[in-house]
Amino acid sequence: MSEQKPSSTDSDAPLAELKAQLAETENEPAGSTGSGVAALALLLVLLTGGGMAAAGWWLWPQWQGLQQQLSQSQRSVQQLEQQLAQTLAQVAEQQSQQLGTVEQQWQSWQQRQQTSQAELNNQLQHQLALLRQQLQEKDGAPPQHWQLAEVAYLLKRASYNLVLQQDLPSARMLLQQADAQLARLDNPALLNVRQSIRDDLAALKQLSLPDYSQVHLQLAQLRQQSLRLPLKQQEQALVTEPVVDAELANWRQNLAAYWQQSWSKLFQVRPAVAEDFINLTAEQQLQLRLTLQQQLLLAEQALLQREAEVFSRAVQQAADLLQRYFADDAASVQQAATALVQLSQLALTKVELPVLQSPAQLERQLALLSEEAL
Repeated sequence: MSEQKPSSTDSDAPLAELKAQLAETENEPAGSTGSGVAALALLLVLLTGGGMAAAGWWLWPQWQGLQQQLSQSQRSVQQLEQQLAQTLAQVAEQQSQQLGTVEQQWQSWQQRQQTSQAELNNQLQHQLALLRQQLQEKDGAPPQHWQLAEVAYLLKRASYNLVLQQDLPSARMLLQQADAQLARLDNPALLNVRQSIRDDLAALKQLSLPDYSQVHLQLAQLRQQSLRLPLKQQEQALVTEPVVDAELANWRQNLAAYWQQSWSKLFQVRPAVAEDFINLTAEQQLQLRLTLQQQLLLAEQALLQREAEVFSRAVQQAADLLQRYFADDAASVQQAATALVQLSQLALTKVELPVLQSPAQLERQLALLSEEAL
């Protein structure tokens, strides 16, 4: 049996169709891809243009604002430059005015100085003329005038020493010198003055002022020693600590020692003494010494003014401070306490001093002699 073989045209037809379909399939994606890229590019162009337009629309007002601010700043700078120029001109004008005022004041001051200098010269010339006239009168006066002036000075000095310094010895000595000077003059017209001097000497002999200079020196010495006097201070080692034994058999003693060491750091048991209440710092010590010095200085001032109550109170307070805060077993403190006790027993008396009559008597006598000379 014979079989009929297919022809080549029939067998190639499906293959050709398949190739044609594949070619169409390959051509279709290429065309769609190109159109997508073009659409994307167009979209990007549109977005870029829109963004630039939006940016221009937003930036344009700001640019205009910046231009306005720049123009305003330029105008402000110009105004400031104008104001600065005006201020400089005003300052220059004020300086010129002040300089002119200072020059005028300087000229007026020079004129015043010249005028005052001329007046001073005239006054000096007048005073020199008066002095020349007085010298001529003194040269022509008798020698007793100079001696009487010396006597007047001695009497005034005696009154000064008696009233202000309460110095009786020097007042007596000056009165005696004035009497001796009048005795050498041997002028009967001055007998009244000599009698007044004798009366003043008799009145001074009846006075007896205590010598307070020693008391003043003693107080000054105590005030200087107050910085070196030892103070009371609390003892540092109050109790002895127990010793711990290394033996195990003495465990009770060791336990008691440990216990005592523990509570002794918190409490210290022993009889209280006065020194336990005194534990002064360096500032407190200095303040205490200064307080003692102030009391002694107050006593000196009261002594000079003869205020008995103030003197007694100051000495008593100084003695209390010395007894309370200073070491009473020190020799220097004991000597200071003894001196303060003696000073507390001192009684200040205020003596009424007489007024010297001889200076006034001499002035009256000199006035009479001058009238007689005229």
